[in-house]
Amino acid sequence: MPASPASYVSPFALQREFFVWGAWAGWAGVLMMTLLWIGLIMGAPVAAAGGREATALVIYHGLGAVCHQIPERAFWLAGHPLAVCARCFGIYAGFAVTVLLYPLVTQGLRLTPTPRREWFILALLPTAVDFTLGLTGWWVNTHLSRSLTGAWLGGWLVFYLVPGLIEIGQSGWSQFFGRSIPDKREMWG
Repeated sequence: MPASPASYVSPFALQREFFVWGAWAGWAGVLMMTLLWIGLIMGAPVAAAGGREATALVIYHGLGAVCHQIPERAFWLAGHPLAVCARCFGIYAGFAVTVLLYPLVTQGLRLTPTPRREWFILALLPTAVDFTLGLTGWWVNTHLSRSLTGAWLGGWLVFYLVPGLIEIGQSGWSQFFGRSIPDKREMWG
């Protein structure tokens, strides 16, 4: 027996629901990965202070691939330096805060526009100036200047990386797994 017209669900409605769900899933995935990264950075000194030297060593060594880890240039926690320098920590912290606020700042996740490249160059400018002036000796960098200019840059990076990751969450998974958008009954029973 054919279904009644009242039970008809447009395939476009299913796509829209899947895209909204996928956008939120993509955003939540980015947020969770970012918070995990911050947790590792802060977990290394906590592990070292708690007598778990092997765990701390693994974290410090792993994050040494992305940062110079000069202790004099790092914030300290529990008597040990963080696993990255103040500038890197600022970049990651600024990224994390902006990812958290991203749905509010962009008025939801339905549209994911990316700013023009010129804005990225302007966002990079404070960090570049702080680094260059410190390198030349014209300015004495501090933990505060490094972390604040890093946070500024990290916050702006969100607007270039998260839209692409949200779009992957919206449509890329179906292409990745080689399936079309699932039927509503498959998604929610």
